[in-house]
Amino acid sequence: MYGAETCALRRNEEVKLERTEMRMLRWIMGISLLERLKNDEIRRGAGEVKITEVIRESRLRWYGHVLRMDDKEEVKRAWEEPVRGRRSRGRQIIKGQDKVKEDMKRRGLIEDDAFDGRQWRMHIRQPTP
Repeated sequence: MYGAETCALRRNEEVKLERTEMRMLRWIMGISLLERLKNDEIRRGAGEVKITEVIRESRLRWYGHVLRMDDKEEVKRAWEEPVRGRRSRGRQIIKGQDKVKEDMKRRGLIEDDAFDGRQWRMHIRQPTP
């Protein structure tokens, strides 16, 4: 989870993370695949949330922190600096800003919400089962 705030995961990578998480949860709880329990039931029993949702939450938490920074901060300037040069042909690489916008759209948030830290945390926090 270290550094998950800044990585832009592809769908394939998210699936691999969720698969690995479920394998670990099953192993920890001593549940075999032959028992045919659904992943949601196992997560609920363990009191866990999907790892991808935790990553989305940490990404949004970090983004809110960056937005509330002073404009002179290096991190904020680097985040807002446009990329120069020509774009390559074909499907474009997913950028961090694109993933943040996708996460915000998924949760129904706008950028102005981030300026109130308490409200922002309440909006992005994932409830544990």
